[in-house]
Amino acid sequence: MKPTAGLAQRESRRSSNDDEAEWIATDRICMIGASSARAMLVLVAAYVVVFVVGFASVGNLNKPLPDPYLAIAEVLILVMAPIMVTLMLAIHDCAPARAKPFTQVALGWMLAAAAFTTTVHFVELTVARHINHATVPGYDRIFDFKWPSMLYAVDIVAWDIFFGLALLFAVPAFARGSKARAGLIASGSLCLIGLAGPFANAVGWRAIGIFGYTIVFGLTCLPLSRAFVSTRRIG
Repeated sequence: MKPTAGLAQRESRRSSNDDEAEWIATDRICMIGASSARAMLVLVAAYVVVFVVGFASVGNLNKPLPDPYLAIAEVLILVMAPIMVTLMLAIHDCAPARAKPFTQVALGWMLAAAAFTTTVHFVELTVARHINHATVPGYDRIFDFKWPSMLYAVDIVAWDIFFGLALLFAVPAFARGSKARAGLIASGSLCLIGLAGPFANAVGWRAIGIFGYTIVFGLTCLPLSRAFVSTRRIG
């Protein structure tokens, strides 16, 4: 395909039945990719709203997000995880041949991000909420989402490292100068920069990574969706 606002180039359509079936399959993947990008935009927006309302109810950003807001945010993450893998799979499928080695790595990183964050938030929603804090020594250092804790650190790995690397490795799938490419670079870079917080034991710096994988990535989902739609139209 020709260079567009988004994903890279298809060869001209050929007439055999096998080629037609391949094109239909590719168009279907583009539709799935566009739908996944839109779904991620909606879910990320809902996630941000939950956090804003939750912290506004507490009136202190230094305190952990309370329930029911934390539980709602965790459910949203469990819904996001398979969708962001589907989105990356669609990017990999629609990428040009020269970019596929990079997008294959991106898909691997995204699978790791989804697996890690799903595990963390499933444990938080089930095990952590059925344990008496007072009877488990070191509960705060294992389950609490206040730094430092083990599950918090694992979730940072998922979003700041794995998710950030997935976005950066997906960049070659998009045309130079496209908004999707710029958004992936910005979002992925901010995720990695956010690692300065836990390394320096100044977790406030994590806000950089959070901004990257929420606001910036959410906005990037718009040009991602348009890129898939443009790719379908060219086919």
